[in-house]
This record gives sequence, structure tokens and C-alpha cells, in this order.
Amino acid sequence: MSGLALRFGLLRVSPWLVLLIALFFTLDRSIYAPLLLLSAMLHEMGHLRALWHCGVPVTGVTLHPFGIEIEAPGLALLPYRDELCVAAAGPLCNLLTALCTLLTAALFGSFPGALFFTVCNLTLCLLNLMPVTGLDGGRMLAALVLPVLGLERGEAVLQTVSGAASALILTAGLVLLWVTRCNFSLAMVGAYLLARQALKGDAP
Repeated sequence: MSGLALRFGLLRVSPWLVLLIALFFTLDRSIYAPLLLLSAMLHEMGHLRALWHCGVPVTGVTLHPFGIEIEAPGLALLPYRDELCVAAAGPLCNLLTALCTLLTAALFGSFPGALFFTVCNLTLCLLNLMPVTGLDGGRMLAALVLPVLGLERGEAVLQTVSGAASALILTAGLVLLWVTRCNFSLAMVGAYLLARQALKGDAP
């Protein structure tokens, strides 16, 4: 279904994302769905801005329901220092957005959705900083560990840390589900990350 993506120059939008947005606005006509999507887009814009700063040309961007796919020929050749910068830019953008939102509310008074927007950005920041392969925290850890330990030992350390962090997220999600009796979102994220680690470990 990727061939059906909507194209706007270098930008492509997955049809699944269009359906998800339509579902959001159908089920929730409040401002919360747009604020959640805006938080995610700001996160990805941070990555794109860092790529531009590092001199990596972006030839295409595809928006998916749970992230974006950046087509950048020089991305795989980035030095570890630049990789660390690009990975950290997304969570940093969310953190700065949350702080700016709080400062604006403190100076000019709260506004509808201010607390929710702040929580969304802080959640994206903290979750992506977890040292899990596939998340920004995992990329940052790789950029710090691989130059020191080498590829083989570094990959082993990354796999161990990533598995432990995924298990921690799943445990926290199960506790949250038990306390709230309804919020299973964090448990789903933890289960997905742990399953991803297990499948990667089984791969030849």
C-alpha cells in the first residue's frame, strides 16, 4: 500500500496515516488529537533540522502512523558525533516545546490544552530517551558505545541494555494498567519493544 502514498514534492504521506488521522477526528473532536499529532511532528522536525545542520541532504520524507521514514543517502555514513546530534535532536525539541509551553502559561495564563500538550511532549522526550534499539536513546547509546568498545562488543552491550530497558517499560506499563484498570498504552509499547528485541536476537 506504500505505492498509494500521497505525494507533495519530497513529502509522502502513508494512506494508513490518513486513515488514522480521520479516525482520531471521528472519535475525538476535541483539540487533544491535533496536539498529539503536533507533538510527534515537532519531534521529527527536530531530527530533520539536525540532519540539515550536519549537512546531510534529505531526498524524501514519508509520514507513517508511528513515525517518519527519512531518505538521506549520507545518513549511514554519519560520524558517531553527528549521529548522536541527530538522535538527540528529536527529544530535545520535545523538551524545549514543553518548557516553552509551561513558560507561556506561567507568563500569560493557561490556555486550552496547555497541560496535555506539555505532557505529550515530555512523554515523547522521556520515552525516546530510553536506551532501546530503534528509539533515539538506543541510537545515542550506540554512538557513545561503539567507538569505545568496537562493533562486536558494542552490539552485545546494546542488545543487553536494550532488552533490559524494554522489559522495564513493559513492567511499568503493567503496573500502570493495574493501577488505572484501563490505560494499557505503555504496556503495549513495552510489549512491542520487547518482541522486537527478541525477534532481532533470533535473526541470523
